[in-house]
Amino acid sequence: MKIAGLTWWRNNYGSVLQAYALQHVMNEFDNIDYEILNQYSGKVASIDNFYHKIKNFGIKKTIHRIVWKFGTKRLRDRNRELQKFVDEKLKISNKRYKVNSIDSANDSYDGFICGSDQIWNPELTSLDSIYWLTFVKPGKLKIAYAPSIGIDQVTKEQRKMIRDNLNTFHAVSCREESGRNLISSILGTKDCETVLDPTLLVDRTVWDKLCPPRRFKERYIFVYLLRGTKQQRKLIEMYARFINLKIVTMPFLDHEHINRYDRKFGDIKYWDASPSDFISVIRYADAVFTDSFHCMIFSCLYHRKFYLFPKIGAHQMNRLTDLQNMLHISSRMLEDNGTVREILSKGAIDWDMVDDIIMENRMKSKDYLKKALGMA
Repeated sequence: MKIAGLTWWRNNYGSVLQAYALQHVMNEFDNIDYEILNQYSGKVASIDNFYHKIKNFGIKKTIHRIVWKFGTKRLRDRNRELQKFVDEKLKISNKRYKVNSIDSANDSYDGFICGSDQIWNPELTSLDSIYWLTFVKPGKLKIAYAPSIGIDQVTKEQRKMIRDNLNTFHAVSCREESGRNLISSILGTKDCETVLDPTLLVDRTVWDKLCPPRRFKERYIFVYLLRGTKQQRKLIEMYARFINLKIVTMPFLDHEHINRYDRKFGDIKYWDASPSDFISVIRYADAVFTDSFHCMIFSCLYHRKFYLFPKIGAHQMNRLTDLQNMLHISSRMLEDNGTVREILSKGAIDWDMVDDIIMENRMKSKDYLKKALGMA
């Protein structure tokens, strides 16, 4: 059975790695031929992608994106490493599918899986986008695996669109419990399940094999802030001085929300990390500071002491708090006016309990996927 996956699979370390993880799991199943559907316009650095961005975002926003992604050699090096991982590790369909031609994918696949990541977030994609599998013809498998809807409430019109569409799915799931609650209320059933993000769905040995050796000899704190504030970075600097450790950081991760303090922040600026390097730098850190969902996941997988900074907006926070609740981890959140004393007061994490919870939910999530594919 040939299955296509629809998800985000470039530009972001977490997105690329979750796509890799689901691909790995699907490849473990007998009689499943899985590949990721190519919905993008060429490589990131390509002429056709440039015109695609202008059409979707306008010339001003497109130029802004290009400057921050390719404006310096270091940013180009980062993009090169991301693209290299995609080329070498992901099985992407040779054919590129545009919105007006994606119906033809029905001729090549027996079923489609959408997820994971925030592909269902109405603030990021429309409710009739390809990520809701609206193009799939009757008789084809339609499965949702761990998409994040990213909101707490919907309008009456949105509710109807979601209900009418999801009623045609063979299996529906969400990544967060808050998302499951919303979808279940829309459907009026308990058929929507909460499943693990794909990065937790695979055993840690998968990441061990992918992970390169330790990159930095000295002990260090790893800081991975997609946004964050100058005040938060200064707090980390105070903590690093107090415990006498270097700071490793990846500057300018979110080109839409650049924090200029990143120019001077950190002792070691790791610009050109690949997705594999991203795992490695978490694995060998003494502590991790982040506002990233996937950075938090890999911190848990490798039993790293981690601290979180709040996201802007309650629905963005749900991803972090729901995962903490599922793993029975007491709050790792730091306030904007936090202190070194507050950081030091955070208790130790019971990693044995966390591992047991992940294992239990991994089995349930794989069972969901097998059942959805008609293998159970």
